[in-house]
Parts: sequence; C-alpha cells; structure tokens
Amino acid sequence: MAPVPVPAAFDLAGLFAGDLARFAGSLRVDDGAAHLDGRRLLELATLRELIDRFGATQAGGEPRAIVSMWSQWHFSNTIVPATVVQLLGGVGLPVALEGGRFALHDNGCTAGVVIPPEHPLPPRPAKVGLESLIERHVSPLITLLAGHFGVSAKLLWNNAAVSLAWSVQQCAADPRVDRQGLAEAQALLTAALTSAGRKNPLDGALRPSALAPMENCQRKICCLRYLLPGMADCGSFCPLPRHSRAAAA
Repeated sequence: MAPVPVPAAFDLAGLFAGDLARFAGSLRVDDGAAHLDGRRLLELATLRELIDRFGATQAGGEPRAIVSMWSQWHFSNTIVPATVVQLLGGVGLPVALEGGRFALHDNGCTAGVVIPPEHPLPPRPAKVGLESLIERHVSPLITLLAGHFGVSAKLLWNNAAVSLAWSVQQCAADPRVDRQGLAEAQALLTAALTSAGRKNPLDGALRPSALAPMENCQRKICCLRYLLPGMADCGSFCPLPRHSRAAAA
C-alpha cells in the first residue's frame, strides 16, 4: 500500500480534542533543531544523561522514582500521540527507536515525536502500528532502564500501560475512531499473550481492567511518585494505602 501524503503536524493537531488537547504539542514538525535520534535512547550514556538532567530538577528525590517519572513523561509524549494519530487519523508515526526522532525539554524529558514537514506517513492497521510501537520502542527501552537503573520492568510496563490505556479510552469516545483498530488496540492491553506467543506485560497492569474508566481504575504497581518532593499524589489510582505514601513523604 502506497504512503498517503499527510499534512504537516500542525494539521494533525486537529485530532487532539477535548482531554487530548494538551498532547497536541507532543507532535512536532521538524524545524531543523537538534532533536534526539531514537537510536541514542539505547545508548546507556545518553539515557543516563537525560535522566540525570531530570533528576537535577527533583532535589531529594529517590533515584528509582526519578527514573520512573522520567519514563512516564517519555511514554506519555510518545505513546499518546502515536495512538491518537493511528486510531483517529489512520496513519502511523515514526516512533520505532531505529528511525524515530524525538524532541526534548531542557530538563531531559521527552517533549514529543518529530516528523518532517511533508512526511508521507504510511497508512497502517492499528494492530501492526501499535504492536510495532511496543516491540520496537517500549520493550527495548524498558529492558535497558530495568537492567541499569534499579527499577523493575513490571513497574515500567505499568507506566507504559497507563499511557496506552488512557489514550485508547480517549480515542474510543471520538466518533472518528477506527472501530476495528480500536478493538485491536484494546486487545493489546488485555490479551494474555502477545501475537508472538509471549506473556503480554501490558495485561493486568490496571485493575479491574484497562478498559474500565480510568477514574475507576487502580495501577497494579505503584509508580513511586510519592518519593519525589512536591510531586502531586495520584490518589486512589495508587495501589498503596494513602497512609503508607504519607509516611514516606
């Protein structure tokens, strides 16, 4: 199937309405700035430098909590735009670590996905596009973070699942959503096994279900944000009792 010419990212921003509007800026037109080549996120030195930059803004923060929160910023500003453009626009963003480019905030956190001004984004079935996002971006990044920064892979997968579940639910409420693609995206969150027959690390990350309204959900594993001074508490979404979080603050 031939690529479909897609307008510049500011036109795609029209897909981001309602609660999604705050993520419109996570889709960036390449303006010639020195954006980050996605392959560099698999270089330990680069990843450590970005996390250290973020950590410098979190004085007194627990190191694992800093890594967890950096990953939450990263996943929200890559998974959300990729899901929205896929399910509401029918095209795939270049988010694989090999070949993708990403904008950064000064604090080392990811600001968004970069596309060329007239990039011919390919039409792509949602399952293929979002599976590629998980397999070629989320999974290798989690492997590196869990292997070198003392944070469990299960916690990081929980962070990724939250971003994916929230964006899928937002898209589900939009009349423009590709219904078949939506069903495939929901299956990515709830299937016990991946299409390759491996245990799906996204399954069970939210209770009672990743398809239940987020206000009625709870994470399976705490993201540790309560160990960062001044960071807003996530309330009933956290699986830890409130008194446990307060005692550690």
